[in-house]
Amino acid sequence: MLFIYLLPLAVLLLAAGAVEERRTARAATVALVSFALVMLVYGAAGFGFQFGGVGLINDAEGLEALVREWSPLDRALGPGWGILGLDAFGINALHVNQDITNLYLYHAALAATAVMMPVLALAARVRSRVLVLGAALLGIFFYPMSANWVWGGGWLQQFGLTSALGHGMVDFAGSGVVFMFGGLATLGALLGYGARSHKSVTTSANNPEFPSAHLPLFMILAAFLFFIGMGVLVFGDPFRAQDLGASQIQLNLMNAAMAGLVVATLYGWFVSGEPLAMLAARGAVAGVVAVAASLPFIPAWAALIIGGVAGLLLPLTTYAVERWIRADDRALLVPTFGVAGLWGLIALAIFADGTYGVGWNKTGMGQYLGVTGQGVTGILAQAGFVPDSPGQMEAQFFGVVAIGLLAFLSSFAVFFTLRRIGDEPEGT
Repeated sequence: MLFIYLLPLAVLLLAAGAVEERRTARAATVALVSFALVMLVYGAAGFGFQFGGVGLINDAEGLEALVREWSPLDRALGPGWGILGLDAFGINALHVNQDITNLYLYHAALAATAVMMPVLALAARVRSRVLVLGAALLGIFFYPMSANWVWGGGWLQQFGLTSALGHGMVDFAGSGVVFMFGGLATLGALLGYGARSHKSVTTSANNPEFPSAHLPLFMILAAFLFFIGMGVLVFGDPFRAQDLGASQIQLNLMNAAMAGLVVATLYGWFVSGEPLAMLAARGAVAGVVAVAASLPFIPAWAALIIGGVAGLLLPLTTYAVERWIRADDRALLVPTFGVAGLWGLIALAIFADGTYGVGWNKTGMGQYLGVTGQGVTGILAQAGFVPDSPGQMEAQFFGVVAIGLLAFLSSFAVFFTLRRIGDEPEGT
């Protein structure tokens, strides 16, 4: 279980490798302090906000007591529109059963992974107390709310039951819930705190200037640790809903990682004249992030496409973030995690072939679209199954918009407010 904490470590190393050498120690220390604080506040209240109503959608033994989910829409539209859990608070202080403790240990690592991203993006330039407070606010409320919507019995998860939109929003291993949230929260933090890029916007799109990488071995190590951590995330889930095809999932992870690495590296090689360690490592990570949402639902060839597209989007959106949005994302966390996660959610609605996920989110328990044994399905269904279009795509799209807006706006508001009531940036 504890090996899942390789994920936040990998994110830390990936970001630290792009920080100026004289500020690397400070950035790492601030990130570690923020990590510890997020763990504490998530246990105090965040876990309850995320999973207080999970028993409404998950019948697993040990979760039957967690059925308190708040929604302002229940009276008008009935149950299934929850936005916040209301149980299991104070897990660090109260005695709970082993099942819930394991669930907390598992998801606390994911909360820390998401919240550490905006902290790392600003750690070398912003005063520590601002970052620590910002991390606490995101970890105690905003991230848990987003995760509740998809994994904790919330409204996005139940779209299949309430609105007949596919199997509801599906995010198997965190492309959107963890990584897109973290990436877009990073963008919100950078813009909210005023960390803007001052580079000229006249550079040609055909020759983008990628950030320097003074510690490439950190980034390469981070890519390997991230890959291993994702395997732990997939197979270490204490409440895995169905039997998983282990070999197929591992193949999909490998295909996506290698495709992302190769495509990103070739792009950087083409525009700069040499292979870049920064792009190679991040390309592999972006491929894994993108495929995480759909790992058991897609064939191996689709994982190659998903990873390859993520690898291509990495340098392209790096240019967009730097030159158009002008956010000073030196560690490339927005394109590596935010953009790749967004693409991964949409890709599921294209490539899921229907062979896995029967009854997912309590939708289609017997038959789905008139076919017995059909699971989560996108546009490219396997022979014998019916494409689920546009239902699953609509569910994924609503999820992208809802999680993306919550991540960006909450982080922007938090760090904008902290800058106004606190100190100015320490400088770039």
